Amino acid sequence: MIRKLLITTVLASALLAGPALAAGNTLKIVEPDMEGGGGTLYVTPEGVSVLVDTGTPPGGMWKSSLDGADSGVDRIVTAAKALGVKKIDYVIITHYHGDHVGGVAALLDAMPVGVFIDHGPNREMHNSIDPPNQPAKTQAGYVKYLELIKGHKHILAKAGQVFHFGSLTDTIVIADGKPIAKPLKGAGGPGVECDLPSMAEDGGIENAKSIGSLFSFGKVKIAAFGDLTWDREHDLVCPVNKVGHVNILIVDNHGLGTSNNPGFIHAVAPEIAIMGNGSKKGSLPAPVAAVTSSPGLQGFWRVHEPTTHPELAGDPNYLANLGPNPSHGYALVLDVARDGKVTVTNSRNGFSKTYAVK
Repeated sequence: MIRKLLITTVLASALLAGPALAAGNTLKIVEPDMEGGGGTLYVTPEGVSVLVDTGTPPGGMWKSSLDGADSGVDRIVTAAKALGVKKIDYVIITHYHGDHVGGVAALLDAMPVGVFIDHGPNREMHNSIDPPNQPAKTQAGYVKYLELIKGHKHILAKAGQVFHFGSLTDTIVIADGKPIAKPLKGAGGPGVECDLPSMAEDGGIENAKSIGSLFSFGKVKIAAFGDLTWDREHDLVCPVNKVGHVNILIVDNHGLGTSNNPGFIHAVAPEIAIMGNGSKKGSLPAPVAAVTSSPGLQGFWRVHEPTTHPELAGDPNYLANLGPNPSHGYALVLDVARDGKVTVTNSRNGFSKTYAVK
């Protein structure tokens, strides 16, 4: 009980401290501290809630936390309640690695959930990191996931499919490794840096099967592609840029090198980049260089200080959590207006900056 009270009081007060949760006709986006797992919460002005991924299960990568959280789901639920959300209406599982699907059981225990959306069957029947002569971890997690979501509406996403979550629209640009066939409206220009070499490895084939969502709210476009790999990113922008310009990029795969093809990042050319890294996971030199060199970038925000590469940390105001784990679980919070005004707030210190995206 004490731990639950601690996370509720500490994280909720931190979230509410900044202007990003002020009332209004804006889309709220919360990038919680998932300790290097995946999980982003979207809440529309009408109160429709969309969660992309659920992080690791309790006891996964978590040894201890300074806010009392047992998993990233604790922080998601606290953020949701701070926004007045009593039910997660839609959960999008980008792929079946444990740091993205592992929190489903804890989420279902914590609050009601409506619809689950995923790319269909698991494609990773084994992985080099799995112990020999044991069932593949990803397949076992997928089987458990299917058991957990029985009784819920379950949608298999396909490239080109469009979902309407209140005033938030989600166009699926890639799913199960299959990209959209034609450029989206406003896209279609030539790709850039299309001659870069293919990736050496993919970190597990499920990464390449990630659902890629292009969210639209008013004039603002937000790209959230899970752990989509370098080669599949290439497929979306080369030889023709099928995605076009995006305003906000949720950086792929925590800032790891199996994703974050510079040609992809430079083709979509975000004004704002949000990286859900951990203190020792992601935010590697090559992806950081790709993001920071992107044309038109106005702000680069990260959930954690990269303690394995302190030289890449930059201005601490743009880092939600400082130092190594365990952390206080601070979040990045975005307040998105239909006219293109975007405010990003660091819940650790209340530092915020407002951007006018094109």
